Amino acid sequence: MKNMDKSNISLRVAHIFESILAMVVLIAVFLGTIDVLRMIWTAYIVEYQNPVAYSQLNDILAQILLLVIAIEFVVMLSSHKAGTIVEVLLYAIARKMLLLPKSGGMLEILLGVISIGGLFRIRKHLLTEDNSNINITSINYDSNDDDIKDPVEYDKTLDKVNV
Repeated sequence: MKNMDKSNISLRVAHIFESILAMVVLIAVFLGTIDVLRMIWTAYIVEYQNPVAYSQLNDILAQILLLVIAIEFVVMLSSHKAGTIVEVLLYAIARKMLLLPKSGGMLEILLGVISIGGLFRIRKHLLTEDNSNINITSINYDSNDDDIKDPVEYDKTLDKVNV
């Protein structure tokens, strides 16, 4: 609520409701963690004589990655930073790539790799160091990556031209 207008009641109510939803998701993640531990206990301890099947391990991994995505979603709801959206998308794409069925084609993996590469490129070139917002000044560069101009230099040159 740092950047919000304190007098706008609808924004304050929306922020409170968003915080409540984040807490509900955290409770669901906690309960899901208990479920994952139960699945691991059953697969590896109770039924130790039977080897863990691919589908069982896939189900456990799917559940864990879903919980990680939910935690990142809570961080996104709480922090209101552009970088957290990229993080949520990275985890979601990685989960989809890891949980492809055995019969899944290479096209899905290729699309996932391209998507993750694009998200890393966005993170590197468009986000500021603290991932708080999009760095508009990083879009302005010459054809060579070594010639990226400092935004302070742009401001100085514009001031000299305008004076």
